[in-house]
Amino acid sequence: MAKTVTLPIRIEPACGQTLQDQIYLCIRRSIIEGVLSADSRLPSTRALAADLGVSRTTVLLAFEQLKAEGYIVPKPGSGIYIARDLPDRRPDLHMVSATSTTKHPLLSCRGQSLARARAIDRRTPSPPRPFRLGTPAVDMFPVRLWSHIARQCVRSLSPARLDYSRLAGLNRLRQAIAEQMRSRGTSCDPEQVLVVAGAQRGIDLVFHLLLDIGDNVWIEDPGYPGAHSALLSAGAKAVCMPVDAEGMIVTRQSPARLAYVTPSHQFPLGVPMSLERRHSLLAWASESLAWILEDDYDCIFRYDAVPLPCLHALDPDGRVIYLGSFSKTLFPALRLGFLIVPSDLVDGFSRARMASDVHPPLLDQMILSEFITRGHYQRHVRRMQLEYAERLAALRTAIDRTGAPLCLRPVHSGLHAVADLEGADAERVFSQAAARHIEVTPLSAYNYGSGQSQNALVMGFGACRPAAIRAGMWQLAAAIDAARRS
Repeated sequence: MAKTVTLPIRIEPACGQTLQDQIYLCIRRSIIEGVLSADSRLPSTRALAADLGVSRTTVLLAFEQLKAEGYIVPKPGSGIYIARDLPDRRPDLHMVSATSTTKHPLLSCRGQSLARARAIDRRTPSPPRPFRLGTPAVDMFPVRLWSHIARQCVRSLSPARLDYSRLAGLNRLRQAIAEQMRSRGTSCDPEQVLVVAGAQRGIDLVFHLLLDIGDNVWIEDPGYPGAHSALLSAGAKAVCMPVDAEGMIVTRQSPARLAYVTPSHQFPLGVPMSLERRHSLLAWASESLAWILEDDYDCIFRYDAVPLPCLHALDPDGRVIYLGSFSKTLFPALRLGFLIVPSDLVDGFSRARMASDVHPPLLDQMILSEFITRGHYQRHVRRMQLEYAERLAALRTAIDRTGAPLCLRPVHSGLHAVADLEGADAERVFSQAAARHIEVTPLSAYNYGSGQSQNALVMGFGACRPAAIRAGMWQLAAAIDAARRS
């Protein structure tokens, strides 16, 4: 029987790294340097948490990261072991000079801050599981049709198409996107469309081009972690603005250069910004000569309400930059999104890309443009609208049938719901659910300001079919019961 090893972990609260990162780095370094041999059994997360005086969730998250990177493997009924085949080759300790003890800084100060930034989500590297957040129904995407179009696009490639493309993106795709924007109640010239490698790249580009170091930015609280990371990268300061049932609360006490909002489907609360708040935000931007970045997140699929006009459609002064993506309507691996910017900024935005990505992959743009212009995109969206409504209904029914102490808030659009939790702590439920291969996220994970966090779970319903949702809810109910007992 394998002997449980003692882990050489040293916790330093004031070192600038989170406890989770310190545990992860200490174990990883010990494995790479050969201090821990292959097939050594690690202590349980509960025992290690007790030894270190930290929460079990902290240890569990560090172990999950080590497992995802291939350093440790669980063996059911036996424990967690060091992997035989490691992702990093161990150095030959005999070849290392005994006098080489200098520690080299690997990251800049800003790089260290970015590395410590809060992760966007808590997904595990596995196929979609019940209640995974941010993943659409990839099981229903028409892969064969997409592959057929891809083959046609490859066959049509000319030597000119193999060269660098236009900085702003493929013209045919920009025209298709401009046409699609009419369904959002607004209009734009194709020349105003800038194709980017996903919504996150669009956020990063806007922040770097419109903000100077130290500028204040209004940002929703709770809100999207990726926006906070992009602000940190740009050297700007987040001014956390609370969100209620009408969206971001617009107060003019804190001046700002830009406001980042998700008005159609606020992340993570899912509420739409009221029309009154939209006009108030636009009036503030006009009076303050400020910008608004409208992230039209997850707004296509709607269930119980007529959509309000997007901010871009209501904007009389050209203060709104619109951000869209195809990750939720098609599939996340397609890293394509778009910005709609004022005409006088298009050239500057395009040229600035020379410092980073130049342009997204041309072949992906060609396939997507054909998928849209041939009508497949709209047909897929209509089909998925019905499917997601069925999956949302399955979530509601599953909560009722299992008797789980969850109160689902109204879901107006999108692919996730917020459920208030009774009788158990959301962080503990997260840990218990992860042990049962269920993915839920505490709402508190998206709080950045000083406001009181709410004991609720954010649950995706788009990734799995109704049968998996019903089975997953029984597992989640068991996790909540276990968290309540603990």
